This record gives sequence, C-alpha cells and structure tokens, in this order.
Amino acid sequence: MADNKKYYYIKLKDNYFEQDNIKVLETLDNGYIYSLILIKLYLKAAKTDGKLMMTSTIPYNPDRVDILAKVIGHDVAHVKEAIKIGVELDLITIIDSGEIWINDIQNLIGKSSTEADRIRSYRKSLNTSVQMYDKSTPEKEKDLELEKEKEKEIKKDSKELAQAKELATFLFSKCRNLDTKFRIGKDKETISSWAIDIEKLIRIDKRDFQEIHDVIEWCKTDGCFWAANIQSGKKLREKFPTLLLQMKEKPSKKKVSREGYGLDMSQYERIRG
Repeated sequence: MADNKKYYYIKLKDNYFEQDNIKVLETLDNGYIYSLILIKLYLKAAKTDGKLMMTSTIPYNPDRVDILAKVIGHDVAHVKEAIKIGVELDLITIIDSGEIWINDIQNLIGKSSTEADRIRSYRKSLNTSVQMYDKSTPEKEKDLELEKEKEKEIKKDSKELAQAKELATFLFSKCRNLDTKFRIGKDKETISSWAIDIEKLIRIDKRDFQEIHDVIEWCKTDGCFWAANIQSGKKLREKFPTLLLQMKEKPSKKKVSREGYGLDMSQYERIRG
C-alpha cells in the first residue's frame, strides 16, 4: 500500500553556515548547541510556514519553553538562550500574541512523500525522462507543468494582469511613501516587473484582489515588521501566506535593539527564567 502522507524537509544552501548571523551565533559560548537547536526549530516549523506549533491549533508558548525543550531534546536553559539570541540576530521573531516565528523559512521548505521518492528513484535508475500522468506523479512536478501551461495561455490584456498592474502600482506607492527616493526614475520598469509576479499570485495561487490589496496595506504600515522587507512583487508572492496569516491575527511586533547585538529585554520577558 502506497504511503501518501506529506513529509516536509528543510533545504539548506551550501553557504548557510557562511551567513553573518549564523557565524556570530556559532562564535558564542555554546554557539554550536544554539545552532543545532535553530535547525531543529526550522524542522519543527517547516509544515506550518514558520510558526512553531505544538498541534495544528496550539502554538508553542514562549512562557513554556520547557515544553519545547523536552520535545526537541535539549536543556531548557540552552533553548531559552537560543531563542533569545535568535531574536537578536533576526533569525526568530516573537509576536505580541505569544507565538514564535522562524524568519525567512519559506525559501527553505520542501515537501514530498515516500511514494514520490520511490518514483524519483525509479526514474533516476532508468536514466530517462519517463512522463507519468497518473495520480502518483509528484505534486511539485505537476504544479510546475501546470504553471508552464498556464504561462502560455496568459494574454497581455487579461483581467488578472490588469489587476496585477493596479496592485503593483499600489505596492510601489507604499514603498515610495516610506522612502521618497525608492527606485527613483524606474517607476514604470519596476511596476511592470512586479506585476508579473503579482499576476501569478492572482492566477496561479488563486488569491483575491481585495485580499492582496489588504495585505499590502497592512504590511507597508510604518512600524510593521514587514514594511522594509516587502519591496517587490516577487517578495510579496513569496511571503504572502505568512503575511496573510499574521494580518488576520493582527500582531504588532516589538522592535529589537541590535546595537552591539544587545537585546531589548522587554521583548524577552516571556522566556526569561
């Protein structure tokens, strides 16, 4: 009987340990322990788009780091310190509603199944491009093929593209409001480029125009954690599930002082023991 369960995994780039914040983390006392804890947290948050969840409905609480420590098999003090330093180095975010988020995890998440793995192994052993159309075809491969076909069908005057241009213009104006010199002189070029990714957000990802508009309005609010991070149509599409989820929960994220990697201790009241 085929195993059709979904399995999530993390794809670490070959330069992962060359990142400045990871290098700083590993130079600290117990740094290699904190680094291992961080990778375990990546794995725990993979299937929930970066949010650390105990169950499908219950998130891990920063007040009870001891529970998380038992689950990942580490000393409570080490887990507390790893989370604290992770926030300081912009690897982790704790929001006011009492949840722990792993930053920038979306680019690292992959998913598969044992059945999909079996098929890939078989096709590799044949060393040929065997086209498979039954329901056992790996989900990611089918999605890529579908996206390619839809790309061919899109028309320049499509409704989706018209909406995408309007949203791209709106996003650009929000970026300009926060930085009056943002891409000065490249307005049309930038908006046209962003519209391509936003059109895919509407057509392929099936996101509603008003929903996207509201997310842009929310994330580009001055003081929002995402205000300086969402500065392209590509980044908007990439982070959209996370942005939508956080907007619905309406959290306001506390700012962290990074001067000399010093901590704003008011942010860590929940994890201090």
